[in-house]
Amino acid sequence: MKRSSLALAPAIALATWLAASSDDTRPTHSVARGPLAVTIDVDGSYDSPELFEARFRPDGYQGELQISKIAAHGSAVKKGEVVLQFEAGPWQKAVAQMENELRAADAGLKAAEESCAWGDRQDAISLANAKDAVAEAEKDREYFETIDGPQMLKYNEMGLKSSEDSVKDQQEELDQLEKMYKSEELTTDTADIVRNRARRSLENSKIYLEMRRQQAKKTPDWEYPRRKVQIERAVEQAKIGLAQTESNIANGKVQREAQKVRAQFGRDQQAEALERLKKDGEKLTVKSPIDGWAIYGQLAGGNWTTNDDLAKAYRPGEKVGANQVILTVIPSGATMVRVAIPEDRAGQAKAGLKATVAALSSQDRKADATLEQISPVPTGGVLAAKLQLAKAAESVVPGMKCKVSILVADLKDVVLVPVSAVGRENGKPAVWVMEAGKEKAVEVVLGQSNGQMQEIASGLKGGESVLLNAVKK
Repeated sequence: MKRSSLALAPAIALATWLAASSDDTRPTHSVARGPLAVTIDVDGSYDSPELFEARFRPDGYQGELQISKIAAHGSAVKKGEVVLQFEAGPWQKAVAQMENELRAADAGLKAAEESCAWGDRQDAISLANAKDAVAEAEKDREYFETIDGPQMLKYNEMGLKSSEDSVKDQQEELDQLEKMYKSEELTTDTADIVRNRARRSLENSKIYLEMRRQQAKKTPDWEYPRRKVQIERAVEQAKIGLAQTESNIANGKVQREAQKVRAQFGRDQQAEALERLKKDGEKLTVKSPIDGWAIYGQLAGGNWTTNDDLAKAYRPGEKVGANQVILTVIPSGATMVRVAIPEDRAGQAKAGLKATVAALSSQDRKADATLEQISPVPTGGVLAAKLQLAKAAESVVPGMKCKVSILVADLKDVVLVPVSAVGRENGKPAVWVMEAGKEKAVEVVLGQSNGQMQEIASGLKGGESVLLNAVKK
């Protein structure tokens, strides 16, 4: 922009010079076609599927393990040779104890079976008694309705009638005595005695008659209905007892059968446990299935757990834990390599990719390999992977380190630019091309990259001059 003030001319000239100077010194790159090898370079460790981990893997034994024999650390062993052995005494005691427990389980099963048999017989008796109780209660009701009840009422009527007749008869007898003693010439004392006796008897009979009348009213109003209700309730109670007995019999039978099943299951479990325990006895002696070298410890994650303390811990008389790797027999040479692929390169790693492997001890000698397995789950930002060597590496042993280069792509004639030349314009990949001293953003489609050079699939043809250190907008 032009300024009218002459005083500003030197400043404008200086700014223009600085801008031009800055543009002229920005680094650029001349786009060209060429080859591009994309690799994943990681550290690895040799391994072998044939290595053998000597440990005690129990199926039933849970007692102590005491070493009685162990191969020397670093010693050569032959296939079939004993490399580890444990004392058999504690295991033998465990077998004897479990055999005793099995005998107890057999006894428990027999008792459960006999309980079922005895219970069935007892249930039959209980059911018969309950049915008899119902039949007896119903028969009692029948007799009450047809015999006992009517007789109760009839006896009551007859008793009252008898008392009334007795009073009437005694009154008539007294009346006759009164007449008779008037006409007879008897002494006064004798007449008085007889008449007084008759009068007293009549008076008592009248009192008893009144009482009998009251009692006679009680029988139909209270005793008979109450007795009838009791008999009805007895029938209902007997039926409830029968229903309860039938329910108890059904439940008891289920419980006995369940107990029998549990006893059978427990006995079978005990027998199976004893069988597993006996088989564990064979595992107390560990033989190597391969020729190789005995190394104390375990190869875990490509690293040995071996240390000086193991030589003291793994010797006759010392105790160790179950499932603990005591020593590992490694074969001569290795046939596979384990690596950890970073998550940001995981998308490029596919099973079947070719790779080269170089041991740290001889990096100038490279061996061919194939990426065989990749873990689908990352751990600590990496994915565990396994490569199969095309030929066994005889000069290394499992656990030794190596450099691995996995070939992701091998492009021969593609447009390439430095990675730093690629930026973003409006959120899309772009490069800035210099034309007639001016920069121009060009949208591009990206291809493969090896971290230093970037393939441009479309947008550039070659020969263009692009700015490095591209901006990202």
